[in-house]
Amino acid sequence: MAGKYVTSENNLPEDPEGKEIRLQVSDEETKEIFDIKAKVDTDPENLSDPERLTVVKGPHENIEEEWYVDVIETDDGEQVDHELLKSAMERVDDQSTVINTRSKEVKTLLQYLTERGEFESVSEASRTIMLEYLSDAYPEVVSEYIDLKVESERSELTSELREGE
Repeated sequence: MAGKYVTSENNLPEDPEGKEIRLQVSDEETKEIFDIKAKVDTDPENLSDPERLTVVKGPHENIEEEWYVDVIETDDGEQVDHELLKSAMERVDDQSTVINTRSKEVKTLLQYLTERGEFESVSEASRTIMLEYLSDAYPEVVSEYIDLKVESERSELTSELREGE
């Protein structure tokens, strides 16, 4: 990794300057996404090996701030298998979306959270907790899934609109 990086302000923790943090960035040229351990700062003098980092912010992420990043460790991880994820999406389209964990412990905890008012239902609790976990633990898979889902919906809409002509 070398060059100029981009991240969203939403990826930065509160007051990140000078602290060692985990951060998702993309290479400005290749658009490749990396999870890194790094230090960030608005002043390059505060970092040992600063590289440029553009932080995008605002509701449309159209406001840019120039920051600097000192990459400590890169977690390229395994690349997401695009074809495997796409075929899983296609298989799930033909199946029930019910997930059964067969676990009294999980069901009890979800029921408790629901009865405490944290969630409207056990199903909502399960979906919310699983999606939050997946987003945190597998951000690259979730990102790839979103791209595939948008691509699929765009293709369906394009087909529908062309049929109407």
